Amino acid sequence: MADQLSHLHPINQSLTFFLIGATGDLSRHKILKAIYTLYQDGLLPADFKLVGVARANYSHEEFHQFIKDSIQPQDGEKWNKFCQGVFFVSGDVAQPQVYEQLKAWHAAQNYCGNHLWYVATLPSLYLSIIRHLKQFKLSQTDCGWTKFMLEKPFGTDLASARMLDTELLQVFGEDQLYRIDHFLAKETVQNLLIFRFANGLFEHLWSNQFIDHIQINACEALGVTGRESFYDATGTIRDVFQNHVLQMMATVMMEAPASLSAEDIRAERKKVLNALRPLDANNLENSVAFGQYQAGTLNGENVVGYTEEDKIPADSKTETAVALRCLVDTPRWQGVPIYIRAGKRLKESVTEISIQFKEPPDALFTAAHLVEKANVLTLRIGPNEGVVVRLFVKKPGLKLELEEVPMQFCYKNTFQMDLVEAYVKLIYDGVQSDPTLFPNAEGIESAWQFVQPLLDFMAKPDFTVEPYPAGSWGPAGFDRLVAQDGRAWIQPSIEICSF
Repeated sequence: MADQLSHLHPINQSLTFFLIGATGDLSRHKILKAIYTLYQDGLLPADFKLVGVARANYSHEEFHQFIKDSIQPQDGEKWNKFCQGVFFVSGDVAQPQVYEQLKAWHAAQNYCGNHLWYVATLPSLYLSIIRHLKQFKLSQTDCGWTKFMLEKPFGTDLASARMLDTELLQVFGEDQLYRIDHFLAKETVQNLLIFRFANGLFEHLWSNQFIDHIQINACEALGVTGRESFYDATGTIRDVFQNHVLQMMATVMMEAPASLSAEDIRAERKKVLNALRPLDANNLENSVAFGQYQAGTLNGENVVGYTEEDKIPADSKTETAVALRCLVDTPRWQGVPIYIRAGKRLKESVTEISIQFKEPPDALFTAAHLVEKANVLTLRIGPNEGVVVRLFVKKPGLKLELEEVPMQFCYKNTFQMDLVEAYVKLIYDGVQSDPTLFPNAEGIESAWQFVQPLLDFMAKPDFTVEPYPAGSWGPAGFDRLVAQDGRAWIQPSIEICSF
């Protein structure tokens, strides 16, 4: 990864990175790998220190082994040097004893410099962590800055999100807070600004005059294994819709910012979220469908249903997939519906945004009995990141026949390099005080305001979820939602940008 990080300036300031939830699933698969990537590419300071905090009863050496097993380092000498700055504090982060240990560790180090607190725990622990950092004066340092990163979801509803923000601002300034939504750091999402505003061809077409509708897919073939307790308390709306999906949508539909500053870009994203037409609580059935996966077949293997998963109650009503129709009431987008489909155990793991353009007003090819469909522009967020336009051409031969073909730009094929992992970018930007790819409190609150009617609806005693077999594209209600407008889902093709 050194090639694509070579343009970044090394972080020269002293830095201690406190990772709360250091042995959790997210840390193991993403955060620790991102930290080590920055270290091995020479972007972290020589005196960098990593302090892991978790319930696991590990020694420092056992934590080293945990990290090594997670990241599989190739350079033994560099790994051994990295370990010299890695420490571990064991305990329950809801109890004050952990913070007493952290304070004692810090005092023993006689270490001066910058501090970054990264919280990767269950959201139910956030308030306790914030309050304890304040109580033990760990939210400040006498020589350098202190920053606080936390993972979504930011609250569980509108009221709790506001409470969380109030608590945070009693301990930290807004400029110290970095709320992580890693989809914003994915290469194709970052590219949306360039794609739209640096290419006049598309920006001129980017409105209700030429666009029929927009579809967003955030689908996973994976189930909830290893995250059962978190997921059953969270569901798809809180897990990916309120944050990842709405932030992607806002990035696609925002107006041109006044500048490339974080403040201007985040302000335009917020305007889109504020312009979402409120959902009609008395007529939600025409706007949303909820699903829960049952036993099915994925990639030739039989998988169990959601309520058969370990630790999931048999009577759980948690939605594992959701489809929604919404509108953005701005002059540019008036009347353009956005269809969103997201969830677990769907047919493919794919995240993409498809823009379907209006069909030409004449019926030239229809009159000649030739099949002609609308053009579609697809922004593939993952896997196989890229941009694809589906166009019609004449099929070679003696007869006049139309053939739909993709014209595609694929990151892997064009740049011949792996993409920078989102967490590498976010950690680097946080340390360097660049908040562009982090949602701010106002944008998060706007998203919760839109989502709250869905949460209220699901809280009703008679709420039900529609079953769908694992390995499908969701329940029949998903198709009905789109069909009521005379449209159909654009099924993702993993053959696009394959390599």
